[in-house]
Amino acid sequence: MNRNEPPLHAARELQAINHELSSLLHVEPAALSLGADAALLDELVICGILGGKDVGKSTLINALARTAVSVDGEEVGRGTAIPMVYVHEAMEKVARSRLGAIGRGIEAAVTIHRAEAVRNAVLVDLPDFDSEFSEHLQIVRSVAPLLDRVLWVQTPRKIGDRAWVAMCGEVIKDGGNVLVVLNKADELLADGAPWEPSGDGRFADAAASAERFWHAQHEWVARSLEAAGYPQPDQRRFLVSAAYPEPEAFVTRIGERWDDPGWSRYGNDRRAVEEVATLAGQEMERLRASVLRAVPEKQTRIIKASNREHEHRVNVARMEEHFDLERALERLAQACDPNYLQEVLDEAMGPDYGAAVTEGLRTHLRPDTALADELLERRVERWPLLRLVHWPFGWLSRALGRRIGPADRSAPGLVAEPFFVQGRSLGERIESTRSRILGDHAVIGGQFRLEGEVPPASALAQRASAAARRLPSKLEQAILEQVCEHDRRPSVLGRAVLWFLLLWFPFLQPIAEGCLQMYVDSGAWDLARGAYRIVSAFSAPHLLAGFAVVAVIFVAMVAGMYARGLRAIRQARRGEREAPVLFEALDELLVAEVVVPLTAPFHDRLERLTALRSRLGTVNLPAIAGATPDERSTAA
Repeated sequence: MNRNEPPLHAARELQAINHELSSLLHVEPAALSLGADAALLDELVICGILGGKDVGKSTLINALARTAVSVDGEEVGRGTAIPMVYVHEAMEKVARSRLGAIGRGIEAAVTIHRAEAVRNAVLVDLPDFDSEFSEHLQIVRSVAPLLDRVLWVQTPRKIGDRAWVAMCGEVIKDGGNVLVVLNKADELLADGAPWEPSGDGRFADAAASAERFWHAQHEWVARSLEAAGYPQPDQRRFLVSAAYPEPEAFVTRIGERWDDPGWSRYGNDRRAVEEVATLAGQEMERLRASVLRAVPEKQTRIIKASNREHEHRVNVARMEEHFDLERALERLAQACDPNYLQEVLDEAMGPDYGAAVTEGLRTHLRPDTALADELLERRVERWPLLRLVHWPFGWLSRALGRRIGPADRSAPGLVAEPFFVQGRSLGERIESTRSRILGDHAVIGGQFRLEGEVPPASALAQRASAAARRLPSKLEQAILEQVCEHDRRPSVLGRAVLWFLLLWFPFLQPIAEGCLQMYVDSGAWDLARGAYRIVSAFSAPHLLAGFAVVAVIFVAMVAGMYARGLRAIRQARRGEREAPVLFEALDELLVAEVVVPLTAPFHDRLERLTALRSRLGTVNLPAIAGATPDERSTAA
């Protein structure tokens, strides 16, 4: 294992998401277990002995070690009060470092040994979590995340303990690293239920009877665990008698239980009991091999990787459940549903409100002639020569254009307050919308404390009415843009024609006329008269007359442009009324200025919660060298 590469990023990311969700949802953070990442930093395999009060954990440790390494004089009283750690002397520093993360105020009694067979395996006898001392449970919850393996010790009387199952959920270990040990198996041969007589007492019959009995007890334990909600396969179930690991001691104990220490009454059953004792001893040896054998480095990595992956999945699921993310997201999505919001807005505004306000806003529209004036200014800007005439004679062009293309010349009377319809103001209608949204989503709004972030109706009404009053101007600009959309840039030919007209009447026509006169009349007097005509063409009266003709032509052209603009504007306005553009613009404005601000806090929480849930689902565990997915899946 590469100790220089601490894979703690996933744990930190989960903690960060946990606290962000806690802050966002205003609930306490989920109780996570993040010890598996810390366990990756060393090569120890720490095995916790966990169980309820009086299940014989200390006795089991002694039986596993074949010596009295664990002495607990309060086994039947207070019980194990602090973690008892049994560690090889070479690993003491590493074990203390790992278990030092337990927390303040929690101490552990460390017993040092020199057994090389269990050099990298540490046994930890944990306090009785179901005792009357509440601090015991807290100690167990603090230590459990730091373990690599767990021995759940039970007895026939506590095999279906629901508290045990609940506590198991707190441990968060991969199932392949949890071993279930049913201690005090001698109690299975209970008082009043001695072995049935074996007939002639033959060894084969006794062995067969013992096998049947032992198999039946295993099936009973399996059914009990499954009923308690924690099924375990055969290879991870053990039936032992830690207090009587030797067959002779086991047989003596059963004789005492049956009130027949000399086996005078149940002598025929002694051989079968001895066989049961042998089976219990074999189970103890199997348990020793599973727990105390040296764990290879590769297997250590597999154990730790499987625990970490399982812990990660459980932590993610725990956060999903603790914060109820699915329901919170569903409720936020409902509050932000566009169809729902449109329905609420329509209900608050009423069926005739939009039409009434639209008609009121139409009174703020300028007359067609005003739009035609602006359109003419745009078009004339493209014709530099026409601007020369339009500046002094634009009034004349507009007057002529109005006669050619008549239009409404007066604007309708202005409505002072177009938003006050049927006795209700816009503010009252927005308040109704606001109350409906907050009322329909009071649960999620209260959970996220959104009411204080939803803007008041008065402010929204002020903004919405101001924006709505700008709609007529926007509509007019849209009409102008629509009319100008198909306008083409002046062509070269068109510009040439204007220049030709400008030059022809003041200059070219008189010169051409004089030249022709000189050509037709070849006499000296006629030549002089033609030359005079050419020279006189540049006199002020002639030039003014020529320019006057050009101006009249240009004014007529501009008047035609104005008339065409009037017709286009009137046609565009008819199309606007038929398509209810202003009505739709008002509806879009109410959505943008009322609904969007009202639901902005809901949208904000929806985006943040969605992002956090996405982060939660994409937190990746860094790979551990040597622990492939296939190996981890079989890391029993």
